[in-house]
Amino acid sequence: MSTSAQTVRFLSQCTAVVFGVCAILCAVLVERPLRGETRNAEQAQSNQQLPPKTRDMVLIPAGEFLMGTSVEQAQQLAARYDVDPSLFLTESPQRKVKLKPFLIDRYPVTNAQYRAFLDATDYKPWRPHRLIKGREQHPVTHVAWPDAVAYAHWAGLRLPTQEEWEKAARGTDGRTYPWGDEWRDVATRTDDRNSPRTRANTTPVGAFPAGASPYNVLDMCGNVAEWTATRMPPDTIGNTGFWVIKGASGVNSQRYNFRCAARNFSAHEYRAQSYLGFRCVKDIFPRSPLAPIPPAAGPRAALYGKECIRVGFQQGQHTGVIHVPYFPDATFLLNVPEVAGCAELGSNRGGPTQWTAHDDGSCQYTFVLPAKTEYHVKLVPGLDHVDLTIRIRNLTDQSFTKVFTNTCFNSYGAPYFFDPERARSFGWTDQGVTSLLKIPFATRSSPGETLYGSWLVTARATGEAKQSRQLRPPFLFVRSRDSDWVIAQAWDTANRLESNAHYTCLHTLPVWPDIPAGQARSKTGKLYFLQGGPETLMARWKSDFGK
Repeated sequence: MSTSAQTVRFLSQCTAVVFGVCAILCAVLVERPLRGETRNAEQAQSNQQLPPKTRDMVLIPAGEFLMGTSVEQAQQLAARYDVDPSLFLTESPQRKVKLKPFLIDRYPVTNAQYRAFLDATDYKPWRPHRLIKGREQHPVTHVAWPDAVAYAHWAGLRLPTQEEWEKAARGTDGRTYPWGDEWRDVATRTDDRNSPRTRANTTPVGAFPAGASPYNVLDMCGNVAEWTATRMPPDTIGNTGFWVIKGASGVNSQRYNFRCAARNFSAHEYRAQSYLGFRCVKDIFPRSPLAPIPPAAGPRAALYGKECIRVGFQQGQHTGVIHVPYFPDATFLLNVPEVAGCAELGSNRGGPTQWTAHDDGSCQYTFVLPAKTEYHVKLVPGLDHVDLTIRIRNLTDQSFTKVFTNTCFNSYGAPYFFDPERARSFGWTDQGVTSLLKIPFATRSSPGETLYGSWLVTARATGEAKQSRQLRPPFLFVRSRDSDWVIAQAWDTANRLESNAHYTCLHTLPVWPDIPAGQARSKTGKLYFLQGGPETLMARWKSDFGK
């Protein structure tokens, strides 16, 4: 087997560890320790006041209903929306499911209801909750799965299974959307793709009565996506796991995500997103009229190329923080490297780091694994890019082979680029610039997290027909919502490209040489923040890397 093939195989085995760090990036931002769900439930019981007895709940009768999506329907959906069928096969097979009668909340849990729970107990949620005036009747968000379980326990309820949720939305006639088989703009809220920024905000519950399900359950899509009690197999990180999410949220615009059967979402239980809530109890407050959404400000094109990008860091972590002057209200994170290693030492995520800032605006850290290896990382900002240098020193008496680094470039905090549906995420294939939705992704690279995609980069063989949908060098990129800007993480060569749609993060695994004993090797990549499209990006990469 060739060295290149061995490297690819080794990287494929190691890449499953990557999603773990991505899954707790939000935890890094809020700086809270992990807690087990059992402790959460006990915590919610202590020093508590009982919840109100009156709840607006809907009876779902016993009986069978049609759940999921057939392979044939997945193919039809893929053809209709011009995406890959694997996007829908997590919903297969289509089958009849028989359920006992149950009650389900007519609306998602609101901010006011969640605040009542926190005020009545000494429970400490994963992410602090703020009750913003005027949003009392909006669904609560930024709630981790254990927090939702603790609230339900306090209220004497539980989270619905994915089967219960889908029947409440779909009824027994197998309809496509909660309101029927035909799309209706008045039935739900969708993200405005013409807006320069993600509208990741919510509406008061019940604001779209035309979207009621056959049982008159509301807000099944278009407001917040919702936690369920169904675990995504297998359980991938110790004693914690991934859970099925049902229902499209206000950040979604692709109609296939609003289907009752849609299950192309899942999340780690400590992921607390701005568009993720749950339902357990009724809305006991009168609904307010829907307030108009103020127009969003776009990028400041006049600052492009005139003011240098700023780089910072989260002390003690491997995380760089990037602020781009012409993208106001945007923060980019860089976990560098998220995972690194070699065949002789295996993979590792390093340990506590001590960053140093310099007068020229750059910053760096050095981390040492005694008697094994030394990692040195430096970030140097420019007007429209950041240079990223990684140096690895071999401290052993044997050569390092199959060396790899995987750096996560995260735009979750950049509303101009946030793309949880991968509708604006692209790579290159033999057919040119290609949407990632058209490229089959390998779910085995991150078991349990459906929207973590991983692709091997393949070089075109001599005489090969130009019909392959395999990714070609050099990198992935994301276009802004107005299509006037692109961001990318680029190196001279790459073995593998990866993307986690939950955070719109881009991963590149560059090709490293072997590192002899006692020696060091360095590689420098670039983070691009460019005005223009894929042609501009490709031309810049070729110029910078001499291609």
